Amino acid sequence: MINRLIVLLQVFIFPAYFYLWAFFGPYPESLANFFFWRVSGTSAFGETGDFIILKIVAPLIFALPFTLASLVRATRVANSYELMWRALGKVRIDTKLFYMVNAIFCLFFFILPFGAPIIAVFGAFFAVKLLLYAFGVKKNVPAILIVIPGLLLAAIPLMITIAFYASYSEVIQPIWLIWAGEKGSAISGISEYFYGVVLCLACAMAIGNFLIFLREGASQVSYTKPIDQRIGIFLKTILFTGILLLYIFVAQWDTSNLTMFIINGIAIGLSGFETLIRWRKKATRKNGGGGGGTLMVPIFIAINFIAKYWNGAITLVVALSACIFFVLFILAYRYAEDETLFE
Repeated sequence: MINRLIVLLQVFIFPAYFYLWAFFGPYPESLANFFFWRVSGTSAFGETGDFIILKIVAPLIFALPFTLASLVRATRVANSYELMWRALGKVRIDTKLFYMVNAIFCLFFFILPFGAPIIAVFGAFFAVKLLLYAFGVKKNVPAILIVIPGLLLAAIPLMITIAFYASYSEVIQPIWLIWAGEKGSAISGISEYFYGVVLCLACAMAIGNFLIFLREGASQVSYTKPIDQRIGIFLKTILFTGILLLYIFVAQWDTSNLTMFIINGIAIGLSGFETLIRWRKKATRKNGGGGGGTLMVPIFIAINFIAKYWNGAITLVVALSACIFFVLFILAYRYAEDETLFE
């Protein structure tokens, strides 16, 4: 039911997202800069026409492939989430949260703003096919029934796509500045704040996992019980809250602050020590979290030591951790079926 609820929310989230970008984001305000619809230096559509195309029609068309996929393939998408959670079944919930936060942020801040225009052009043909599928036309569909409506549907997205990518200085650069900030400027991009919060989560996970590891070791030589998974989550929540408060009030939102440097060093050291001992003893985690999924956490923390020397380090590590989540979903969708998981 939770998986189906997520799919239902997608139907409303994607259109709302694109309309917010159209009205509040750095989308082109006019089509007048492009020669094949320019008349005497002004848009051939006029100010009202530009508004209707850019603010009303374009967001709807951008959202159409994602919304139709959520509607027509709702069961398969929900099954994909189910398979993905099953694949992550042995991974601790905090590790799942770590990857999910990075993936959601990358999806809504990079993939959709930069990729939606071109996706909408090709998605027009996909949307036609989905509409035919919804009306019961599933097999032996003549190509002309897809190509001609697809070309008509793709006309407006194509114009907006040209406007979007051609206006680099007006569209893509402002989005990047919002994320990364301007070099030499006192105003930082939101990447530093986002990375700082997720860094606090990663440190809490690393330190919490080590404390759980000590309890696991004690349980093997005495009658001490291993820490229950719920207690482990509560412990990491307390650690995350404490580290986050230090990051905000002591480090003043600065990940290179001495306090954060010490916490990062402790987290890396404990995580590395735990990984080494588990490898030597060939011991697996009782509640999951081993393998490459957990390895990404200390890498995420270690990036902080070089972030101030390389501006792209934060973007790279956030994108890399998000890609792991996306690849897992794509594989799950590839093997998901329409009904079998819910029968």
